[in-house]
Formats: sequence, structure tokens, C-alpha cells
Amino acid sequence: MNLFKGVFLSPLLCVGCMLKMVKYCAITNKRVFLCNMSKSGLLCCLVLLMGVVISCEKPEPYDEEAQYLKDEAIIKEWADTTKTVLTKDPSGLYYAIITPGTGLKAPELIDNIQVTYTGKLLTDSVFSQTTDTVTYKLRLENSIEGWKRGVPLITEGGRIRLLVPSKMA
Repeated sequence: MNLFKGVFLSPLLCVGCMLKMVKYCAITNKRVFLCNMSKSGLLCCLVLLMGVVISCEKPEPYDEEAQYLKDEAIIKEWADTTKTVLTKDPSGLYYAIITPGTGLKAPELIDNIQVTYTGKLLTDSVFSQTTDTVTYKLRLENSIEGWKRGVPLITEGGRIRLLVPSKMA
């Protein structure tokens, strides 16, 4: 709506600017300005109140050790069900080397690697994957903790199954 000399005034316009504009308007337009000012004030108070309420909510405390124990039980159950032999890394990562690879050295954290992968939940539902023709390039140190510990266990051309607990994902 055009209220003052062809200028569109949003109800969110600052109150101080509106007060200056009210002085220069006709009496009929002053009511519109004052109405917009009260709407702006109410909107600001509502946003402020919502911010206070949201900031007061306390998140549930995350117990990493308890979650790891749950993850470990689920991983062991999956391994028993699928009859998969897994090795446990000291960090808590479970893995099974399918093919060790033909490369001369394992990748280090500072290396750029190229991978083809399928990320699955233990229910076999896929949450992320590359295609057969497209690989994923990344610097190993920028990946999840499970990859940082698991990928260096194989060399170029190798295949590994990583069962990554929540704390390493």
C-alpha cells in the first residue's frame, strides 16, 4: 500500500522512522501509520518472546558411553545374524577387510582419496552411495572418524566393510 509520496512502507519498518513520517502525513494517513507501528511493536515483542522461550529449552544430555554400548550390542547382533566375522579396532570401530588391495601403501590422513561406497544402516536401507561410474573424492582427514580409522587399513583397490558406531559417524 502506498502511504507516503509513493513509498511502500512495510509494517516491519523501524518505529523511529515511522514517527518521523507521521509528522509529514495527512491526518487520515496518521491512523494507518499508528496502526502499522503497533503491529510492528507486537511483532517485535512476539519474536523476542519466542527467542526467550526457545533459548530456555534444555537439550537432552547425550551419554556417549551408553550410546556406544547400545551400538556395540546392535553391531554384534548383526554380525551373528549375518555370520560376518568382524574385527574390533581399539577405538571401537568394527570392520571386515574384504580385499586388502594391491597398492604399496595405505592412505594417510593428509592424502586425497577416491572411493566408491554404499552407506547402509544395519537394516540394509541405503542412506548414501556413489554409483559404479562416479567415485567420490575427498581428503581423508575431512571425513568421518570411522573412515579416518578404517580406510587406512587397506591399500589402493581394497575393499572393507566398516561398521561405524554413532560416536564415530
